[in-house]
Amino acid sequence: MDHDDPIRPWPVLKSKQGTSLGIFQPRWDHVKNPRNGHEMRALVLETPQWVNVVARDEEGRFLLVRQWRFGISGPSLEIPGGVVHAGEDPLQAGKRELLEETGCEAREWIALGSVSPNPAIHDNRCFHFLAKGVRQVTELNLDPGEDLESVWLTEQELLARIADERLDHALVLSALARVLDLRVTDQRRQD
Repeated sequence: MDHDDPIRPWPVLKSKQGTSLGIFQPRWDHVKNPRNGHEMRALVLETPQWVNVVARDEEGRFLLVRQWRFGISGPSLEIPGGVVHAGEDPLQAGKRELLEETGCEAREWIALGSVSPNPAIHDNRCFHFLAKGVRQVTELNLDPGEDLESVWLTEQELLARIADERLDHALVLSALARVLDLRVTDQRRQD
Protein backbone atom coordinates (compact mmCIF):
# COMPACT_ATOMS: atom_id res chain seq x y z
CA MET A 1 0.00 0.00 0.00
CA ASP A 2 1.55 3.29 -1.07
CA HIS A 3 1.18 6.46 0.93
CA ASP A 4 1.97 10.00 -0.15
CA ASP A 5 3.11 10.78 3.39
CA PRO A 6 5.68 8.13 4.39
CA ILE A 7 6.44 7.25 7.98
CA ARG A 8 9.03 9.71 9.26
CA PRO A 9 11.62 9.10 12.00
CA TRP A 10 10.56 9.97 15.53
CA PRO A 11 13.11 12.36 17.05
CA VAL A 12 14.61 11.19 20.35
CA LEU A 13 14.56 14.18 22.70
CA LYS A 14 16.42 12.39 25.52
CA SER A 15 17.21 8.87 26.73
CA LYS A 16 17.60 7.33 30.16
CA GLN A 17 19.08 3.91 30.95
CA GLY A 18 17.11 1.67 33.28
CA THR A 19 18.34 -1.03 35.64
CA SER A 20 19.98 -3.94 33.82
CA LEU A 21 17.80 -7.03 33.37
CA GLY A 22 20.55 -9.54 32.58
CA ILE A 23 20.69 -9.90 28.82
CA PHE A 24 18.38 -6.89 28.41
CA GLN A 25 19.33 -3.30 29.14
CA PRO A 26 16.16 -1.18 29.34
CA ARG A 27 16.35 2.30 27.86
CA TRP A 28 13.60 4.86 28.05
CA ASP A 29 13.55 7.23 25.05
CA HIS A 30 11.56 10.44 25.27
CA VAL A 31 10.32 10.75 21.66
CA LYS A 32 8.19 13.07 19.57
CA ASN A 33 5.64 11.89 17.03
CA PRO A 34 6.49 13.77 13.79
CA ARG A 35 2.88 13.47 12.58
CA ASN A 36 1.19 15.29 15.46
CA GLY A 37 3.94 16.58 17.80
CA HIS A 38 2.78 14.34 20.68
CA GLU A 39 5.64 13.49 23.09
CA MET A 40 5.87 10.17 24.92
CA ARG A 41 8.23 7.70 26.60
CA ALA A 42 9.15 4.60 24.59
CA LEU A 43 10.77 1.50 26.07
CA VAL A 44 13.66 -0.05 24.14
CA LEU A 45 15.31 -3.25 25.35
CA GLU A 46 18.93 -3.09 24.23
CA THR A 47 19.60 -6.72 23.46
CA PRO A 48 22.57 -8.70 22.12
CA GLN A 49 22.27 -10.20 18.65
CA TRP A 50 20.93 -13.76 18.54
CA VAL A 51 21.62 -16.74 16.29
CA ASN A 52 19.59 -19.83 15.33
CA VAL A 53 20.90 -22.90 13.48
CA VAL A 54 18.81 -25.20 11.31
CA ALA A 55 21.00 -28.32 11.56
CA ARG A 56 20.67 -31.39 9.28
CA ASP A 57 22.69 -34.55 9.03
CA GLU A 58 23.66 -36.40 5.83
CA GLU A 59 20.37 -38.37 5.94
CA GLY A 60 18.35 -35.14 6.03
CA ARG A 61 17.27 -35.46 9.66
CA PHE A 62 16.91 -32.27 11.71
CA LEU A 63 18.77 -31.78 14.99
CA LEU A 64 16.72 -29.97 17.63
CA VAL A 65 17.06 -29.41 21.35
CA ARG A 66 14.45 -29.71 24.07
CA GLN A 67 15.09 -27.41 26.99
CA TRP A 68 13.36 -25.83 29.94
CA ARG A 69 12.09 -22.30 29.31
CA PHE A 70 11.21 -20.11 32.27
CA GLY A 71 8.76 -17.90 30.36
CA ILE A 72 6.40 -20.82 29.72
CA SER A 73 7.42 -22.82 32.82
CA GLY A 74 7.95 -25.86 30.69
CA PRO A 75 10.01 -27.58 28.01
CA SER A 76 10.39 -26.09 24.55
CA LEU A 77 11.42 -27.86 21.34
CA GLU A 78 13.82 -25.60 19.45
CA ILE A 79 16.75 -25.51 17.09
CA PRO A 80 20.22 -24.82 18.54
CA GLY A 81 20.95 -21.16 19.10
CA GLY A 82 21.68 -18.40 21.52
CA VAL A 83 23.34 -15.06 22.13
CA VAL A 84 26.04 -13.67 19.85
CA HIS A 85 28.80 -12.54 22.22
CA ALA A 86 30.16 -8.97 21.96
CA GLY A 87 32.63 -8.79 19.05
CA GLU A 88 31.65 -12.26 17.80
CA ASP A 89 30.64 -12.90 14.20
CA PRO A 90 27.11 -14.42 13.93
CA LEU A 91 28.43 -17.42 11.94
CA GLN A 92 31.04 -18.13 14.61
CA ALA A 93 28.32 -17.82 17.25
CA GLY A 94 26.20 -20.34 15.34
CA LYS A 95 29.09 -22.80 15.17
CA ARG A 96 29.82 -22.29 18.88
CA GLU A 97 26.17 -22.72 19.92
CA LEU A 98 25.75 -25.88 17.81
CA LEU A 99 28.87 -27.40 19.37
CA GLU A 100 28.02 -26.36 22.95
CA GLU A 101 24.37 -27.43 22.87
CA THR A 102 24.64 -30.62 20.81
CA GLY A 103 28.32 -31.59 20.59
CA CYS A 104 28.01 -31.41 16.80
CA GLU A 105 29.86 -29.74 13.94
CA ALA A 106 28.73 -29.26 10.33
CA ARG A 107 30.36 -29.87 6.95
CA GLU A 108 28.75 -26.80 5.33
CA TRP A 109 27.23 -23.53 6.56
CA ILE A 110 24.76 -21.38 4.62
CA ALA A 111 23.57 -17.94 5.78
CA LEU A 112 19.77 -17.69 5.64
CA GLY A 113 19.41 -14.01 6.56
CA SER A 114 18.19 -12.40 9.74
CA VAL A 115 14.98 -11.14 11.33
CA SER A 116 14.05 -8.50 13.88
CA PRO A 117 12.70 -10.57 16.82
CA ASN A 118 10.34 -7.89 18.17
CA PRO A 119 10.86 -4.43 16.65
CA ALA A 120 8.31 -2.91 19.01
CA ILE A 121 10.77 -3.09 21.91
CA HIS A 122 13.97 -4.97 20.92
CA ASP A 123 16.87 -3.39 19.01
CA ASN A 124 18.56 -6.64 17.96
CA ARG A 125 18.49 -9.14 15.09
CA CYS A 126 18.38 -12.93 15.03
CA PHE A 127 20.65 -14.47 12.40
CA HIS A 128 19.63 -17.77 10.80
CA PHE A 129 22.03 -20.38 9.41
CA LEU A 130 21.62 -23.77 7.78
CA ALA A 131 24.24 -26.28 8.94
CA LYS A 132 24.50 -29.28 6.59
CA GLY A 133 26.26 -32.57 7.19
CA VAL A 134 25.99 -32.32 10.98
CA ARG A 135 27.80 -34.98 13.00
CA GLN A 136 28.56 -35.60 16.65
CA VAL A 137 32.18 -34.76 17.59
CA THR A 138 32.11 -34.24 21.38
CA GLU A 139 29.96 -34.10 24.50
CA LEU A 140 27.65 -31.19 25.34
CA ASN A 141 29.18 -28.09 26.95
CA LEU A 142 26.20 -26.46 28.64
CA ASP A 143 26.06 -23.17 30.52
CA PRO A 144 25.16 -23.47 34.25
CA GLY A 145 21.62 -22.25 33.45
CA GLU A 146 21.00 -24.82 30.68
CA ASP A 147 19.54 -28.32 30.83
CA LEU A 148 18.75 -29.73 27.43
CA GLU A 149 18.68 -32.84 25.31
CA SER A 150 19.24 -33.40 21.60
CA VAL A 151 16.31 -34.58 19.48
CA TRP A 152 16.71 -35.93 15.94
CA LEU A 153 13.61 -35.69 13.73
CA THR A 154 12.81 -36.57 10.14
CA GLU A 155 11.24 -33.82 8.06
CA GLN A 156 7.83 -35.48 8.41
CA GLU A 157 8.21 -35.72 12.21
CA LEU A 158 9.30 -32.08 12.38
CA LEU A 159 6.36 -30.89 10.29
CA ALA A 160 3.96 -32.93 12.44
CA ARG A 161 5.26 -31.23 15.60
CA ILE A 162 4.74 -27.84 13.97
CA ALA A 163 1.22 -28.79 12.87
CA ASP A 164 0.18 -29.87 16.37
CA GLU A 165 2.03 -26.93 17.97
CA ARG A 166 4.49 -29.02 19.97
CA LEU A 167 7.06 -26.83 18.19
CA ASP A 168 5.80 -23.26 18.47
CA HIS A 169 8.80 -20.99 19.14
CA ALA A 170 8.36 -18.04 16.75
CA LEU A 171 12.07 -17.48 16.01
CA VAL A 172 12.59 -21.19 15.40
CA LEU A 173 9.67 -21.25 12.99
CA SER A 174 11.08 -18.17 11.27
CA ALA A 175 14.40 -19.95 10.65
CA LEU A 176 12.76 -23.21 9.57
CA ALA A 177 10.53 -21.32 7.12
CA ARG A 178 13.68 -20.35 5.20
CA VAL A 179 14.35 -24.06 4.61
CA LEU A 180 10.91 -25.76 4.52
CA ASP A 181 7.30 -25.14 3.55
CA LEU A 182 5.70 -24.95 7.01
CA ARG A 183 2.08 -24.58 5.94
CA VAL A 184 -0.10 -26.74 8.15
CA THR A 185 -2.28 -29.13 6.15
CA ASP A 186 -4.89 -31.65 7.26
CA GLN A 187 -2.45 -34.45 6.36
CA ARG A 188 0.23 -32.99 8.62
CA ARG A 189 -2.27 -32.72 11.47
CA GLN A 190 -3.00 -36.47 11.12
CA ASP A 191 0.70 -37.56 11.03
